[in-house]
Amino acid sequence: MQDGHRFFFPDGAPAFRDLGRRLTTGSENTQVVHSLIEIARSRGWAEVTVTGTERFRQEAWQQARLAGLQVKGYRPTDPEQAQLIRAMARGLARPVDSLSPDPPPASPVLGQAPREKPAPTPDERYTGRLLDHGKDTYLHDPDSEPSYFVRLGTSGGYREIWGKDLERAVAKSLTQPEIGDEVVLQRTGRDTVTVKRVERDAQGQLVPKEVGAYRNRWVLEKREFFEQRAAAAQIVRDEAIGPQEAVRKHPELAGTYLNLRAAELAAQRVRDPQDRQQFVAQVRGALADGIERGEPLQPVRLRERRAPTIELSRPPLTPE
Repeated sequence: MQDGHRFFFPDGAPAFRDLGRRLTTGSENTQVVHSLIEIARSRGWAEVTVTGTERFRQEAWQQARLAGLQVKGYRPTDPEQAQLIRAMARGLARPVDSLSPDPPPASPVLGQAPREKPAPTPDERYTGRLLDHGKDTYLHDPDSEPSYFVRLGTSGGYREIWGKDLERAVAKSLTQPEIGDEVVLQRTGRDTVTVKRVERDAQGQLVPKEVGAYRNRWVLEKREFFEQRAAAAQIVRDEAIGPQEAVRKHPELAGTYLNLRAAELAAQRVRDPQDRQQFVAQVRGALADGIERGEPLQPVRLRERRAPTIELSRPPLTPE
């Protein structure tokens, strides 16, 4: 529960404070640490400084590294570093949809009941001519909640895909397709969100309830964009092509190869050569897959003069 810059557990106990470039907490709760790291990641921070007890700094370091952030303020032991590499490798090896036992919500297709459509795979893709897009109530039902649709003319007929993230995908499209253009609509993943629903309680009264759900992430670009991305992904997968040659031909891949180099340096701390090779190969494959799906390319981050801070405060926070 949020009150200004302060966040509390449902029972009123303080959780953490958000002070802009400082996130502070009086708790060593793993879920709180995870929340702080998620905030840092969502703000695009590339590096954080952690302070507090050794247990807190160790947990914050692990969570931050798994989220792709660099960390100052904690020096991991060799066993901790090896454990992190193994955890990262396991995460890259698992399919996106296996991270949770719950299926993602289906993307309705015109003329089909949404509940009857099988759950989409991480690589769900629609190709066709862009016919229309815009805001409307879900499935054009006036009694449904607001949503966003994209209508395509495909080789299999008209298809209408729904999802709130489609509005962002259209607005942030790099190629800015117009009505009549040949496009590809690619689902790149899904995010866990909290939605409000009205349900009946034990007394039969309608009460609002917050429940967990999934929201699909989409990319909408002209067809030639994905053709170019497929060629770039193939270069990243080819170990025979060195970074300098690849970046000379495709300067946009500079950030990708910096991330790959970081993975190679991290893997050097793993003693087993086979584990090192497997980890780097999985990172290379994951980067290439993201490029091919049309996800944003890895940026070349400029280091900030002072990293944002995640700290364990003492004494614990109390409501003012």
